[in-house]
Amino acid sequence: MPIRALLACCLFAAPTIFTVNGSRAAETTVLEEVKVFGIRLGSASAQSIEKLPYAVQRSDAAEISRSQSLDLSEFMSNRLTSVSINSAQNNPLQPDVQYRGFTASPLLGLPQGLAVYQDGVRINEPLGDSVNWDLLPESAIHSIDLIGGTNPVFGLNSLGGALVVTMKNGFNYAQTEVEAYTGSWDRHVVNAQSGNHYALRDGGEWGYYVNFSHFEEDGWRDLSESDADNYYATLSWRGGTRSALDLSYQHGSSKLTGNGALPIGLLAVDRDTVFTAPDTTKNDLDMVNLEFWRQLSAVIALSGNAFKRENTTDSFNGDSSEFESCQYAGGEQSLFEESDGTQEALNERLGIDLEDICEGGQPAIRNFQDLEDLIERRSTVAGLDPEEFELEDISGDLSGTGTITDEAINNRSRRKQTSTGFNSQLTSNAEFFSRNNLLILGFAYLDGKSDFDASLELSEMDPITRSSEGLGVGTFYDEAATNIDTRTETVSWFFTDTLDITDKLSLTLSGRYNDSDVTLRDRSGASPELNGDHNFSRFNPAAGLTYRLQDEMTVYASYGESNRIPTPLELACNEGVFELAQKFAIEAGEDPDDIDFECRLPNAFLADPPLDDVVTTSYEAGVRGSVQGVSYQLGVYHTTNKDDIIFQTTGRSTGLFANVDKTRRRGFESALQGNSGKLDWYSSYSYIESTFEDNFMVLSPNHPNANDAGELSVERGDRIPGIPEHIFKLGGDYRLIESISAGLELVYNSNQVMRGDESNDLDTVDSFTLVNLRASYAASAQFLIFARVTNLFDQEYENFGLLGEDPSEVVPDLTDTRPVFLGAGAPRGGWIGFRYRF
Repeated sequence: MPIRALLACCLFAAPTIFTVNGSRAAETTVLEEVKVFGIRLGSASAQSIEKLPYAVQRSDAAEISRSQSLDLSEFMSNRLTSVSINSAQNNPLQPDVQYRGFTASPLLGLPQGLAVYQDGVRINEPLGDSVNWDLLPESAIHSIDLIGGTNPVFGLNSLGGALVVTMKNGFNYAQTEVEAYTGSWDRHVVNAQSGNHYALRDGGEWGYYVNFSHFEEDGWRDLSESDADNYYATLSWRGGTRSALDLSYQHGSSKLTGNGALPIGLLAVDRDTVFTAPDTTKNDLDMVNLEFWRQLSAVIALSGNAFKRENTTDSFNGDSSEFESCQYAGGEQSLFEESDGTQEALNERLGIDLEDICEGGQPAIRNFQDLEDLIERRSTVAGLDPEEFELEDISGDLSGTGTITDEAINNRSRRKQTSTGFNSQLTSNAEFFSRNNLLILGFAYLDGKSDFDASLELSEMDPITRSSEGLGVGTFYDEAATNIDTRTETVSWFFTDTLDITDKLSLTLSGRYNDSDVTLRDRSGASPELNGDHNFSRFNPAAGLTYRLQDEMTVYASYGESNRIPTPLELACNEGVFELAQKFAIEAGEDPDDIDFECRLPNAFLADPPLDDVVTTSYEAGVRGSVQGVSYQLGVYHTTNKDDIIFQTTGRSTGLFANVDKTRRRGFESALQGNSGKLDWYSSYSYIESTFEDNFMVLSPNHPNANDAGELSVERGDRIPGIPEHIFKLGGDYRLIESISAGLELVYNSNQVMRGDESNDLDTVDSFTLVNLRASYAASAQFLIFARVTNLFDQEYENFGLLGEDPSEVVPDLTDTRPVFLGAGAPRGGWIGFRYRF
């Protein structure tokens, strides 16, 4: 098929790049066909876009580079249809990326619904399926394909779609380039890359590609310094037109500070400040990947890859303390894990002033036993049950220095996650009954291991910065410590077959069988209830049709199924944990009432009764093509999750996972792209309706409408939090003169429901519109100067919200003490830089 026709079939076709005189150099750019599984080698394993029965958005290195975006997540948010982000962590390299209401996020605790592949390597981390955007260097990306719908070929977690990233090598990148820019918030970015290929005496070729990416900034908020480095290299070999090998290695290291959302009362006073600090994440990645392709005959090819990916993540989170210290008149001390409202109830119903007692103001109360006796006597006189006012003294569960403070806590964790596996696929383009037919048979194995250690340290807090960094007192709460191993092994068989029934009509049938074993093992020897073994297996089918109405217009329709197994994190922390944990407590001769019905994320696990795997079904239909030079794509989709897994909050950083009978995402997408003289432009609009399709009770104790058990009533049709219903994007680039061009991005996101308000009772997070500008000047054929301004009109906006604890416990002088926390968007920022090609 001619390249021009292929371009017309794809809305996000290969964009033009500009030379010194502003003329297009895109005539030498070849648009690769979409790879079915993301393995880039060999045309025999490819399928043209016009025959794919689902929506596909493609962008290549030229378009990504021209956008001047910081990283891939920012590019997707500003450019791709149905994509939005939540700034829950409030670090530019740690966003929650959402597509059609499904998430790919670096944060543990979020149910993930997108499968992400880098050159055939699944980069969803084993412990919680999270995705670390800071470990995906944007400048080393050759192209991306965002594939919509529930597609079983892409394996587990492809509930809303899949993101396939193809990296550069010496055969698709043959030049040397250095780029650097600096500007707002002391942000400094340097990218250097070089690639080429050379002929060998035996008729083959070899190629190399190397890339270095550096990022650092102080951040626009206080105490938000971050940095990240990535090294990426590929050594390639091509044996004529019949064989290929690519060996790549990546090392990434980062230290990211994301101090999270602010309470609404503090946000109104100072948007740059932090609530509690620090919240740092350090990643240390090493990954090696060997890809191969071999043409076995005129119609059969074998391809695949083998890989190992190891990432060690260290987290340090300073937070407000949920404990209460007590210094009795006799000199003894207690540390209470106090239930909400206990102190007020003691005062109002029993006349016991706990604050006075804990300041040593009552000589008769000299220790915890004296306090318990007082509560029992007063309760008996009042005809009340003493257990209503129970205080839990956890002093006996402390280790270390023994110093007690209730100012703050330091949550520390280390998780070493290792993914090892291989993928292989046999491709045949032999005709079937004299009709064109593309058949792919594949096998995949993935072994994901996680070593998880966590501790909770008592700490003091700086009253000015509200940071606990360096202020830990060396006392640890042993009950919150965790030391476990997890392992997820998945074996998969898959196939996809596209048959041209006629010259215009093509039928695609595909399916994948996944068999997964998940094991959890306690390494401490003190928590045998953590041990668990689970198996999940399922066959997921899909079918679709495409029909070419005319040379540059294709309609498509498809049905697909996929599933997501509960991650080790979710299995270890879910709503069935309470009864099981109580059972183990009884067997151990302990008080079952001392078991807390919550899990600290990501720093503690409890026992693991099973969750059901999420099963997703999706219908999709649309049309794509081109008319008078304008490419278009229109589509509708209807996706239903059965036994969806959601996170129920029991506080700002604690909660539990639970199955929900049914959730639904359905919507409409439209996108246009064209060229008019000196102007290249695009626009897109998407409507996303994300709703719960079941009546159920959900935990949200900080909600004003929660019942005595801290639960809300969710009704069918209530919106799922965090997802805007309407997203509109408009942008383009205009060549002012031969050497100067200017670009614009406009992004509109409608309002969204806050996490913790699943019942949709409270005010939503407001809608917002952002405008970004960019410009470039080609001083010579090799030297380009560029500049960018984000949030041009300096709009104050938020793109995330949740309910948390009472902020006045940390910031006592707030006027607005509502427990509403919002993720503030960055103010106006500007950068200037250069790009030099050797």
